[in-house]
Amino acid sequence: MDEDLTPILQKCVEWGALDARAIPTSSVAVGTWVRLKCQYGCPNYGQRLDCPPNTPGPDVMRQLLAEYKRAIILKLRRRDSYRPEWSGIVLKVERELFLGQFYRAFALGAGACGYCQAECVRQAGKCPKPQNIRPSAEGMGVDWFQTLSNSGWDVRVLVDRPEEGSVSYSLILVD
Repeated sequence: MDEDLTPILQKCVEWGALDARAIPTSSVAVGTWVRLKCQYGCPNYGQRLDCPPNTPGPDVMRQLLAEYKRAIILKLRRRDSYRPEWSGIVLKVERELFLGQFYRAFALGAGACGYCQAECVRQAGKCPKPQNIRPSAEGMGVDWFQTLSNSGWDVRVLVDRPEEGSVSYSLILVD
């Protein structure tokens, strides 16, 4: 089923992903509570173009998943904050899929995009990279713990966030 995605999965790792896996979209769990965690607890809520309330919610995510059969999960190294290179890898994979005739490929970000670092320029109405904006998977309600567990990853809550070694995930819908 996923042999046609093997070359892109290999490229993902070459481009800097720690791991890349093709999964059925039926493995992606969506919860309204995830969006609420963004609203009540995340400093990016209402501050960035790729975060709620500026992104579609869980109902749209469920509808979107119903239109696809497969997705790719990227495991990315988290350093100190959201990094533009994460968005770069995610967008590169999306484009490579598109050019490989997966014309419906659509990426969801790994948290906030990171291009503007501390402050998104949304307030000024001048995003420097509007072509790079993708909604965060969390903002659309993706329950990463359940999704990763459904996909064979061993995942647990970290009691303390290590300075190096923690990870982030991104989802790219394929077909």
